[in-house]
Amino acid sequence: MNKTTIDVDEQGLVAFTRKIVRTPSLSMQEELVASIIADKMRHSGFDEVIVDPIFNIIGYMYGEDREAELMFNGHIDTVPPSNISEPFSGKITDGKKYGIEGDIIEGRGASDNKGAVASMIYAAKAVKDSGLKFKKTFIMTAVAREEMANGEGILRVLEEEGVSAKMALSGEATGLNVHLGHRGKLEFNVRVQGKTAHACNPALGINAIYKMCDLIQEMREHYIMPTHPVLGECTFALIDIVSAPGRLGPITPDCCEIALDRRYLPEESAASVQAEIEAFIEKRKRVDPDFKGTVELAKDFPPLYCPEEEPIVAITRKARQAVMGDPGEVCVWKFGVDGTFIQRAGIPCAGFGPSNEIYAHTPDDHCPVDDLVTSCKVYAEIIRQACC
Repeated sequence: MNKTTIDVDEQGLVAFTRKIVRTPSLSMQEELVASIIADKMRHSGFDEVIVDPIFNIIGYMYGEDREAELMFNGHIDTVPPSNISEPFSGKITDGKKYGIEGDIIEGRGASDNKGAVASMIYAAKAVKDSGLKFKKTFIMTAVAREEMANGEGILRVLEEEGVSAKMALSGEATGLNVHLGHRGKLEFNVRVQGKTAHACNPALGINAIYKMCDLIQEMREHYIMPTHPVLGECTFALIDIVSAPGRLGPITPDCCEIALDRRYLPEESAASVQAEIEAFIEKRKRVDPDFKGTVELAKDFPPLYCPEEEPIVAITRKARQAVMGDPGEVCVWKFGVDGTFIQRAGIPCAGFGPSNEIYAHTPDDHCPVDDLVTSCKVYAEIIRQACC
């Protein structure tokens, strides 16, 4: 560990992380945790802290140049606790059960994304307390409604609050490596129409479930996925299926609908992917005169790709080397992050955060204490390099 790096308040950081993990904050229920976080930011040296009507938090540390140079982004909402036995305990336990040396903080949101939010605040505090002069302005955004996966919180910050910067960093979990992005997520509703008949005489009808099965099998056998040298191979997955009229009577279904998840690349679009699915539908129509199908777009979470030559990537890797002794691996997320909306707003956005994304949304949600402290030191070094 480089002795010249900025000292951080490790005990305060751990205590604050536990406090906000112990504060439930499901999407649309962030008011209390937003108040706690905003208060901490005000007492940590931020010059201005704004909480907007949906409980996004925006903090400013102003430099001689008021135009923002750097933005950190995290989120304060969580998914439901599901089957976690003590979802909001925030307790410290031994990390051996996860193959981790040292203590961990357990609880919903520890890895996604409260550990990073706390680390970012304490990093900014450490820089301010060190006496370094801010030549350029630093912004931190801790947004609500991220888990709803439509960018509502961050888009309000960018569009209605007018927040901008020259570069940005997402604090989503990266296992302390530098991340360049992720594939995008498209969700389509694919519907097949059939013809009802009495279930005792099914040959008189056209079973929409059977027709949908034919389409699914065709796609599983012949849908070739594109790949990207950094973001990896795309995938498609069937994530839901329903039919109608259902079980109310002995009747063959005349409607079957699936939700289809398709991960996509920056060089693709919702329209181009939809055209691929429509081509499979048209192929079924040619070989089966009774096949009738349609597809419509339901959701679009854009891909994120921050090229390695962007300054934020170089600064983050240099900061990691200063704190950890090497610049680390350049990787990508499997899941999507709000950084994609930041990048689409014209702000290059990379990623660096504590914990591992594989624990997000699981009963094993936790953040290693060592990760928490190390990420805080790296964040402080990034701020120093970019703004001081």
